[in-house]
Amino acid sequence: MRCAVMSDAHANPLALKTALADARRRRCRKFFFLGDTTGYGYAVKETLRLIRENFDVVLMGNHDSACVGLEPWLEVHANRNYHVDLMHREELEEEEIRWLRNLPYLHVEGEAAFAHGDFTNPPAWYYIFGPREAAASLAFRKERILFCGHTHHAAAWEMDETGSVRFFYPMREEKQAATKTFPVKPGARYVVNVGSVGYPRCDFCSTYVIYDTESQRLTFRRLPIDIPAYAEKLKAHGIRLPFWLADAVSDMQFLGQ
Repeated sequence: MRCAVMSDAHANPLALKTALADARRRRCRKFFFLGDTTGYGYAVKETLRLIRENFDVVLMGNHDSACVGLEPWLEVHANRNYHVDLMHREELEEEEIRWLRNLPYLHVEGEAAFAHGDFTNPPAWYYIFGPREAAASLAFRKERILFCGHTHHAAAWEMDETGSVRFFYPMREEKQAATKTFPVKPGARYVVNVGSVGYPRCDFCSTYVIYDTESQRLTFRRLPIDIPAYAEKLKAHGIRLPFWLADAVSDMQFLGQ
């Protein structure tokens, strides 16, 4: 069975719809969402509706947790990254907030485990940036493949039978749409970061992963996002552009893209 694994939609329904349509064209039959419905974006209610209607498994993300009041109040208000989450909370109905508050932090299914960030303590929202953090999560869990998001950069690490961990899919700023497929090797274990489907930061692409449980293959899908149009939607909803996005739009305008 082909499974689509997505994360970090961040209130961007257009990018999410594009990724869902792409996954269905590629015959995905089960859908996993690893958290962060809220935050950063312009249309939280529509994004939440799409996630509830299309995903079989939905997990809690740090922005969801901040949005619905599960994170320490002072930390949320002191962290500028959570500013839009506070706006989103005002837009959501009580039933929607209750649904988000009850999301799990971890899901295990067969040889795979799923979380928003690392696996040593999912509610703490630690990041997996490199082999050291990947090895810690692999040591903490017994499943063969650990799927996560949180960093907004698609990446993967492979642990061989000796316990050595190496990059399997490099975490780098690839700015073009692409498809890359890798076999899951017998005896190896993996941490797979599926990237961000709705808020790509410097990658400039919407990313997600397809896991084929029968052929044992992982496919990284990178889909284009209209960055200037996305920036205009944010501004139209009164959301201040982050530095990376403002710089990207300025560069594109300078280059005539």
